[in-house]
Amino acid sequence: MAKLIVAGSTGVTGNAMMRHFSRLPEWEVVSVARRSPALAFDGVNHINVDLSDEGACHEAFGAMSDATHLIYAAVNENDRDIIAGWADEAQIEKNVQMLANIVEPLTQSASGFQQAVLVHGLKAYGSHLPHITTQLPFKESDASYRDLNFYHRQQEYIVDRQLGTEWSWTILRPGGTIGVAIGGNMNWSLVLAVLAALCAEAGEPLPMPAGNSGIFEMTDSDLIASASEWAFATPGARNQVFNVTNGDVFALHDIFPILADSFGIALTEPRHVDIAGELTRLAHHWPTVVDRFGLVAPRSLDVLLGATPQIVSAWGESMPPERKLMSGLTSTIKLRHAGFENCADSADTIRKYVDRYRELRILP
Repeated sequence: MAKLIVAGSTGVTGNAMMRHFSRLPEWEVVSVARRSPALAFDGVNHINVDLSDEGACHEAFGAMSDATHLIYAAVNENDRDIIAGWADEAQIEKNVQMLANIVEPLTQSASGFQQAVLVHGLKAYGSHLPHITTQLPFKESDASYRDLNFYHRQQEYIVDRQLGTEWSWTILRPGGTIGVAIGGNMNWSLVLAVLAALCAEAGEPLPMPAGNSGIFEMTDSDLIASASEWAFATPGARNQVFNVTNGDVFALHDIFPILADSFGIALTEPRHVDIAGELTRLAHHWPTVVDRFGLVAPRSLDVLLGATPQIVSAWGESMPPERKLMSGLTSTIKLRHAGFENCADSADTIRKYVDRYRELRILP
């Protein structure tokens, strides 16, 4: 029996990890986060630990002598200004220390520890910085984006820490991750689906953004979980970095017709869309939606969506032609050559998560 610790279990990636590995009989799963998960899974044990608290981490993880694997999907964002926090040196250092706070006691106490998977993202290539002239497609071998955020610092730490040991690491870099979470700070798909639900409740069409749509690559969080299982079982994945995406490209604005169809509403004529502003304007309808449909979702949109509305403006904006591809086109050839061949249709993935939220009674 392998014992897996999932750090950052309340986010979209961590939730998918718990869902995936809890269904595999050979895995014991321990969920770790500052707050208790809103969504529970049979057989998953949860512990509340603030990863920025070194003492609490040493007490908790120093006692896990039987742990064999770690998935690190935790991140600490500056809730007041997420985007500014991505380049803030104090925020970067905090995230590096959080990783060390779990790896140090875990690897010292667990003599049978085998592998850590770190889930990063395309900010490793500067995709979040409009002034960066990126080289496309993003490739794992390109080291020209170092020190743009905490991902590279965490990578340097895990590489140095692993030297001379018998355990290994793998880093996965997904694109725009889509999945299930309540109160997360990076859950763009739920924000847009809630906007569609609010428009339906208000008897309004869903706004359709005008102009050029940015092109990006989506990553189903279930795919990241599957890739993590693959990495644990594949010698060629040890001490390697892999990009992982659905395998197709998707236009940001194309999500709006899918959501309009899913909620049975029309689209407006293309126009400028301030998504955060639209959510604020329609927010008073949400408690009515919760009550009328018997949802188990929080009645407060702030609690439901966290700080994610801060980062969804790109879906409603017109992208300048010279920036249309800058949000990231990613090469996944290294991952395919290593043997992981799973993929997903991004349009179908959007529909899948609307359906999953409805099954969980989070969306009407």
